[in-house]
Amino acid sequence: MIWDSIRGHGERVEWFRRTIRRGRLSHAYVFAGPDGVGKLLFARTLAQCLFCQRHSNEELLACGECSACKQVMAKSHPDLHEVGRKSVKSSQLTIGQFIGEDETRGKEGLCYDLSRLPMAGDRKIAIIDFATDMNDATSNAFLKNLEEPQPKALIILIADNLDGLLPTIRSRCQTVRFDPLSTRDVAELLVQQELVAEPTEAAALAELSGGSLAVATQLLEHPTLRELRDALYQQLASGEFQSFVLAEKLTSGIEAIGGDAATQRRNALWLVRFGLEFFRAAALHLSDQPQGAIIPAAVSFARRFEARSPEEFEFVMSLFERVAETEQHIESNVSVPRCLEALCEDLGRKLCPARR
Repeated sequence: MIWDSIRGHGERVEWFRRTIRRGRLSHAYVFAGPDGVGKLLFARTLAQCLFCQRHSNEELLACGECSACKQVMAKSHPDLHEVGRKSVKSSQLTIGQFIGEDETRGKEGLCYDLSRLPMAGDRKIAIIDFATDMNDATSNAFLKNLEEPQPKALIILIADNLDGLLPTIRSRCQTVRFDPLSTRDVAELLVQQELVAEPTEAAALAELSGGSLAVATQLLEHPTLRELRDALYQQLASGEFQSFVLAEKLTSGIEAIGGDAATQRRNALWLVRFGLEFFRAAALHLSDQPQGAIIPAAVSFARRFEARSPEEFEFVMSLFERVAETEQHIESNVSVPRCLEALCEDLGRKLCPARR
């Protein structure tokens, strides 16, 4: 079964199957959720099912053997168009990817591809990975495809953070939310993809992953990141937050991992996202809405707030928002050590006086 490779999202498969059977497939969707949970794989699999020549769209299945399936798997189907980062060092989707470069403006790019009739199937499908990497100019250039959708086009945007998309784009797409994977799914995927050999090692990484295969892989490639995450969580959960100690640990750890400035910035963003996941998990625990992978340290942190009043919840969310500010600062090329030091200082100022 084509969907067997998709972990943890069976409900979304059935939802799309029902939607198609009722003739209610939208022209545009945003697949929103944490990085590394299978959003892009889901989009590609959905496209393969819609193009498969041996199964009807209502079945939402793919044989894997017809010419259309083979073309999708080889990324050569003439009606499937995918846009993403040009390289691991690229941080933005360029306007040229959507409307062509200066000399070919309007004659190539995703918008041009979508304007043409299907060549092999009965529809065009576009997948935009890292959709939040579109700047305002690129977003506005693409917006016309959502405002005046082609009758035979399906657009899927992949986004980790809905707030990173322009409101005008979000409002014209139907959002499909993807939750973190279970630790069991992450562990099994690590073994299945031969990223680790021992199930025990896979289980240990999965516990630290926050339900993300991407995080587990990153931790596997950089054990120091795992140590830094542990140090961050230990400090936050301890009740005796030491700003200077943690800031020194994080900044020296980023330097020890090495790499150029862009690599260090990406590694720093991993630490910031660990912090976001920590406070998100704590807030969910306080609101009695646990979901996805549980972070034990975040649960211990949340248990210090016995009253679970709205004020306590708002306090935790203020910590989340402060970490989110750091993410924006790092992405805006502010000095990494300065960002981390300022974050630790502000968290200490918020946490220590309360002695929570």
